[in-house]
Amino acid sequence: MQGPKTIRFWRNHLPHWQVEKGVYFITIRAAGSLPKPVSARIGELHQSMSAVEPASADYLQLQRQYFLTLEKYLDAGYGFCPFENAACCQIVKDALVELETAGWNLKHFVIMPNHVHLLVATDQSAESMASVWRSWKGRTARWCNLALERRGAFWQRDWFDRWMRDEASIARTIDYIRNNPVKGGLVKKWEDYAWVE
Repeated sequence: MQGPKTIRFWRNHLPHWQVEKGVYFITIRAAGSLPKPVSARIGELHQSMSAVEPASADYLQLQRQYFLTLEKYLDAGYGFCPFENAACCQIVKDALVELETAGWNLKHFVIMPNHVHLLVATDQSAESMASVWRSWKGRTARWCNLALERRGAFWQRDWFDRWMRDEASIARTIDYIRNNPVKGGLVKKWEDYAWVE
């Protein structure tokens, strides 16, 4: 069985793969949200991912290790946590809704203290993942820095994305997004968290 048509594949700090009418799980973290040794481990995993074929089982295994390492520390609320501020959460939520105009349809999201998880689907008119997320990060960084009366780096340089290959993956991702505030110890039930959909 032939998979969806690849529209773009490129590597920044992380590899990114955009497919026709794709559904993606995306994680964007705040700058300074990982301890230095963890950043070094993330860098090692990135190097390993760069050396293997993106469609391979090895790549998927490395991607999983990367994500699990990242999440362990993000869920602990380490470092810069701008989304402890409700104004920043609202800025990000409003900006997510605006993605529709670029052909990126928001399905689910959660705004955690130092990171954001999204499930988005693209349509035929979808703009480049690179241009959409760079622009989105730039706008939200500017507005959130103003709200926090600060300057400097707001988001990580890149973002993590994973193309969802089947309905089972999508269902697991929705469950993960909804339960992230519970896992992070912020609420007992996901329905009680203000910044999840």
